[in-house]
Amino acid sequence: MGISEKYLESIKAIVSKRSGLNLEGRKGQSLQTAVSTAFSASGCNTIEDYIYLLSTPSYQSRIEVDKLISLLTIKETYFFRDRHQFDVLRNFILPEIINKKRASDKKIRIWSAGCATGEEAYSIAIILFELIPAIASWNISLLATDIDNDALSRAQKGEFKKWSFRGVSEDMIEKYFTIEGDVYRINDSFKKIIAFSALNLKEDKFPSMLNNINDMDIIMCRNVTIYFKRDATKEVINKFYNSLNEGGYLLVGHSEHFSEYYKKFVVKAFPHTIVYQRLEIPPLSQQHGITAAYKGIVFRDVCKEPTAAKAKDSEVFTPLRKTNDSEETIIFQEAAQLFNENKYDEASERLVEILELNPMNARACVMLAQISANRGDTQTAVKWCEEAIKIDNLCLDAYYLLSLIFQDNGELAKAASLLKKVVYINPSHVLGYFDLGIIYKKLNKNTDARRYLGIAKELLIKEPKKSEESLADSDASELIELIEKEIVTI
Repeated sequence: MGISEKYLESIKAIVSKRSGLNLEGRKGQSLQTAVSTAFSASGCNTIEDYIYLLSTPSYQSRIEVDKLISLLTIKETYFFRDRHQFDVLRNFILPEIINKKRASDKKIRIWSAGCATGEEAYSIAIILFELIPAIASWNISLLATDIDNDALSRAQKGEFKKWSFRGVSEDMIEKYFTIEGDVYRINDSFKKIIAFSALNLKEDKFPSMLNNINDMDIIMCRNVTIYFKRDATKEVINKFYNSLNEGGYLLVGHSEHFSEYYKKFVVKAFPHTIVYQRLEIPPLSQQHGITAAYKGIVFRDVCKEPTAAKAKDSEVFTPLRKTNDSEETIIFQEAAQLFNENKYDEASERLVEILELNPMNARACVMLAQISANRGDTQTAVKWCEEAIKIDNLCLDAYYLLSLIFQDNGELAKAASLLKKVVYINPSHVLGYFDLGIIYKKLNKNTDARRYLGIAKELLIKEPKKSEESLADSDASELIELIEKEIVTI
């Protein structure tokens, strides 16, 4: 005999209140099965007693709520799930933190929130062991929490089946696991740095020194808040923010990016994924970009889309699925509008969506590069420009932005080399010639300086329509006047 709809609605309301789970619309056999299973195991004689137990705050009530939540949520996970995020963790975030901490207290604190059966936490531990040769001399704290005690018990054992190793190399398995029959047992050295603990993200208080959740360098909470109601998600994300130290990172699942929740964070965009960083003082040029007068990039037709041949030859990106041009165009227009409004976080989220639809979109890479440059993160900007060029080696604005970065860093020879590619791709690119003239003037190569400044002036006078394409919103007459002043002083 099934549980009546009236009782199911009462139970859903209690669980939502105590856990933040969004159970609206949940009905059918899966809900009936979960509630019936939990009720049968609770020891209650009637469904009314069970509902009373769930609703009355107590230790036993907490256990029963957690059991029911475990039955209502999916525990699908495996090692290095979402390869792109783990690549960012391995190649960017952890090296940055390790270098910073190596010079101070050699202390790293990481939290895997919603760790399920432990594959995520152990994946992080493996990366740490690979990046820190003398890890025994470090103070590593890796906290792994979940609401499901059964899942945590399995995680603590460190025993897995082959299904948990999709995409993991045989060399890594051989190096870090012992295989006995169909059981893969992780080496005990990894268990020493991980502390598994039960935690309800909605009800439990953090940050707190009592549960060791404070001053975190990294928090990973992926595919957990997808089950939460909006208010609960906001509350949990705010608690995550307060649990991070200055410069700490939050990584969430791809389906959990919604700018409303992450307003306090600075968005850091990487190939195929974005992460959130707590920075009390935003990076230099959060408000002021590196681009000076006459150096703006207008995101209209930034780069031609790569030909089929180029896309086929690229070794960097592989299309995930067939591109929906209409959807891609609409999202790009939204991103461009957000960019023009200096809403960089929201723009970055849209651009990552585009690259998930079509990893061969060079325009999205260029805009992500410009966002990083405007925030003062030139290292990331360079990487995005390089990605755009790998996709389309005639991507003019990627070369031009790179030249601006090198100019800003004082690497004038590199900047000049890139600008020569710019004017080769577009012989009417006024700003390319203008910048070349200014660079050669700084290098005391006066003949070259006069030549390039002269070409820029001639284009402005003889080919005004073509010149306008590279001028963005700059004024041609004002630029002519500036060129004449520069030539006079050579």
